Amino acid sequence: MFEVEKPRRFHYEPRFYDPEKEKWEALKKKYAIRKELEEARLKKEEATAKGEGQEEDLEYFEQRVRTIDRQKREESSRLTWRDLFRKREMPKFNYQPRFSDTAVDIHNSSSEQASQDVLSNADEVVEKYRQPNHKIKIRRRFDISDPDYMKPVSGTKIILYCFIVFLLLMVIFGL
Repeated sequence: MFEVEKPRRFHYEPRFYDPEKEKWEALKKKYAIRKELEEARLKKEEATAKGEGQEEDLEYFEQRVRTIDRQKREESSRLTWRDLFRKREMPKFNYQPRFSDTAVDIHNSSSEQASQDVLSNADEVVEKYRQPNHKIKIRRRFDISDPDYMKPVSGTKIILYCFIVFLLLMVIFGL
């Protein structure tokens, strides 16, 4: 009666599912768990410091130092309006390749022959995965490799553009 493709499949896309919202909720949950673990660890440290039977003055000052450190960490983790104008930079990764010229397996270097084999194997792997000398440059509108990519627009440019827009609006609506 009806054409039904075989094997019959069931495909359902939820109407109100938002994968971006799911990611954010998972991230919030992750950091909430971290914060709970950190608080539990701090409480445990405070309990052990009290249980050791130290002098009361020393105990008080240690507790005070811990609370001051915690407050400084919480203060530094908050965002302020100054953070909006802070110079942002792309993260720098210090990747050390496993197959570098200086990499030698210590366990197999008991004899001279074994170390030569390891070096020759490392050289072969390095040659195999070496990048070509000519790079293909793909121009994109937003190039992440550009060092100025994450820098904010200067305030003077914003004010200048707003002034130009204001003048254009005055000319348009003033006539």
